[in-house]
Amino acid sequence: MNKKIAYGAILVGVIILVSFAHKIKTAANLLTETLLFSGQRMATIIGRLDAQEQAANKLEQAAGKLQRTANELEQATGKLEQTASQLEQTASELEQGAGKREQTANKLEQAVTKHEQAATKHEQTANKLRTDIGGVIDRQKRGRPAPDLQGNSIHVSLLKNEDGPMTPVSMTKLSAREFLIANYRDIYLFDQDQRIAVPLEIDVELPVWNPTAVFYSAFYDRIFIANYVGGDIIVAQLEHTGSGAKLHLTERIADVGIKGAEGVAISRGGRFMGVADYDGNVVSMFERVDDKWILRWKRDLVASHGITIIGDEVFASGQGSIVKLSIETGQELARIANIGSESIQFATCINEDESTGDLIGSDPMSGIVFTMTKSLQPKDVYGANGPTFANLSAPFCAYRDKDAVYILSTYQDRIVAISGRVTTSLEFGYPRWKYIADQSRFRYPSATSRGSVQFDAPSYQMFDKTVRAAYGALATSDGKLLMMPAREDLFGGEWPFYVTGIASDQNWLVVVSNSSPRAILYNRKTGALGGVAIGEWDCWAQASEILCPSRRYSIDELAAAGNMLDREEEAKMAGGWVGSAIPLVKYWAEWASTRSVEARP
Repeated sequence: MNKKIAYGAILVGVIILVSFAHKIKTAANLLTETLLFSGQRMATIIGRLDAQEQAANKLEQAAGKLQRTANELEQATGKLEQTASQLEQTASELEQGAGKREQTANKLEQAVTKHEQAATKHEQTANKLRTDIGGVIDRQKRGRPAPDLQGNSIHVSLLKNEDGPMTPVSMTKLSAREFLIANYRDIYLFDQDQRIAVPLEIDVELPVWNPTAVFYSAFYDRIFIANYVGGDIIVAQLEHTGSGAKLHLTERIADVGIKGAEGVAISRGGRFMGVADYDGNVVSMFERVDDKWILRWKRDLVASHGITIIGDEVFASGQGSIVKLSIETGQELARIANIGSESIQFATCINEDESTGDLIGSDPMSGIVFTMTKSLQPKDVYGANGPTFANLSAPFCAYRDKDAVYILSTYQDRIVAISGRVTTSLEFGYPRWKYIADQSRFRYPSATSRGSVQFDAPSYQMFDKTVRAAYGALATSDGKLLMMPAREDLFGGEWPFYVTGIASDQNWLVVVSNSSPRAILYNRKTGALGGVAIGEWDCWAQASEILCPSRRYSIDELAAAGNMLDREEEAKMAGGWVGSAIPLVKYWAEWASTRSVEARP
């Protein structure tokens, strides 16, 4: 607006100048006429007037230039006004755009908020589903009637049993009522109709014979045997002769992919052989090419033990996890560390559930049998380690075909066959638990441990520490594990301690295990440590008694037959701390040496 006023003032000035110049010109004309008559003086005046006229002309020219400049300025002002208008429009458009962008941003923010809310709802739903799954399994453990594990007792005649209990760990079906059973020492031919189990000889002397798993392949009509300590896979054919049956060796597979196999499986079409290599901590896959087994791939799995092949997928189990792999590439497709709300301890077995096409397996550390989908979602869990046939005792494997579920309850020396609502207990060796009329009152829930520690077991003072029974150990309150004697560590015993329990009276603690015929004695007053041979397996601590399959034992009875260890001799024995674990006997020897008064029985 100020510019317009300035330009207007200039224009008025120019007009005045033009008018003034015109008047001067008129006056000059009049003066010229007068001077014609005025002589010399007038000539001078005329000269002056000429000069003034020239000046007026110049002024007029200047005024013209000023007018043109004013016009140009006016045009420029018009352009500036147009530009300002355009800028104003642009600013308005930008403001509108900013408003739209702000609206868009608000909408996006609202959308993000909705997505976050949806994600939260999805997470809540997922958590609820996980909780529901765990709850279903927990309800199965607590409320839903689980299968009867005691069943109808059938005695199976067992030949050759001088090495201790049969302890079945693996089984494969040959025909409707005929099975092969492995137990780390022998392979038995079990005829369910005849109720007899006969050990089989192999027709070739092998450097090491340690059969841990058996698998019958109908495609090859051969039995594939995981020969654990031998570090190979033995392939044999079952031959029936007039004097009985035997195994005929047809192939021995030794490879870098096999260090100490605990499981073996063959694909239905015969192309693939999967090996659960416990010592190698891997799953190994072999392919049959030109009548030879060629290693195709290996994948890590801690304490790999169980394996099965379903279609183009491999399922393997071990310590703390179950995995699903692609059979072609070994790519890991899924992995779980829990079954429902409980962690996997040691899943020694995984098999195809032939009645559903899903999976069935077992965990002997926790004493459970489980079923799950091929996507590794749990379906059912039952069983627990405990006394009597109302429970199981380290079930190393479980199978299911179209006829029944078969559970190998290893230290009970029996196979539990469940067909519908009918349970049959196929029992090897001598009669067990007959002195307990109502075995069901000893039935344990499926969740009896937290990790390896028996969470529902009482605690005791031992070696100036608070201890509780754990798997293969005593767990101290400060997080240490006192490892139970392993093979040949205690009085030359060759059986390890697995599921432990502690019985007590005012003088003694007695530590027993389902997997050993020996017990550990601890004098609560003197700190002395010793052992005693019970002579039977599958014994359990119950308050101040020890329940074994044949009868009850009192603590006084076992203490009277015990032999106490010499502290100085045990202190010299090899062994020491491994992480947070130490052999119990070694720990006792070191602890006893620090006491002010030497412990004596």
